[in-house]
Amino acid sequence: MEPIKHKILLVDDDLSVLDFLSYNLEKKGFEVQTATNGHEALAAGVLFLPDIIVLDWMMPEMDGLQACQQFRANPIFDQSTIAFLTAKDDDFSKIEGFRAGADDFIHKSIKPLVFVAKIEALLRRKQLASSQKEVISIYDLEVFPQKRMVKKAGNLVDLTKIEFNLLLLFLSNKDKVFSRQEIHAAIWGSDVIIGDRTLDVHILNLRKKVGKLVILTSKGIGYTLG
Repeated sequence: MEPIKHKILLVDDDLSVLDFLSYNLEKKGFEVQTATNGHEALAAGVLFLPDIIVLDWMMPEMDGLQACQQFRANPIFDQSTIAFLTAKDDDFSKIEGFRAGADDFIHKSIKPLVFVAKIEALLRRKQLASSQKEVISIYDLEVFPQKRMVKKAGNLVDLTKIEFNLLLLFLSNKDKVFSRQEIHAAIWGSDVIIGDRTLDVHILNLRKKVGKLVILTSKGIGYTLG
């Protein structure tokens, strides 16, 4: 059995920083996902479920501070460690970052070997602190995001990868109505073209397995959590 690869989500609007840090982390056996702003990071994080999120502070569209707040507002990321990668070193910025939900700060001038060692240290800290019992409950369902497992009335539910990812997406914002376009982009990617019927079939199959009241149709818009 292959060893579990720990997941790192790197978020920075500088592609050269993403490439350089990704290369060094992957050399050490980490699985790496990248994003260039907060919006991309939040969408990617729902499906990737990172162990550690490394956020640049200054980014377009949604900066690191806002993204950190959004991550911490979502219970799916309760077990994710968040660290800011930033040149900011003043006490005010650190206080602001910690209040937003960050666990640590990494200075942007850090050498790559030291950066990887820092990530490894954060991972050890996370493993010690984690209870490994994260569960999201809704109706008679128990959803275990880290284990990609669902139980209904105590019994395991066999979901396909797409069905599980759809359920996670709806759980990521229980009050939001997700448009078809948003669902397509999150589940299949904006570059993949699929018909509306494909999404409807996956939703129908998911409802059969978890209960028709869990996923509701918002006519003319999309779908939402019941």
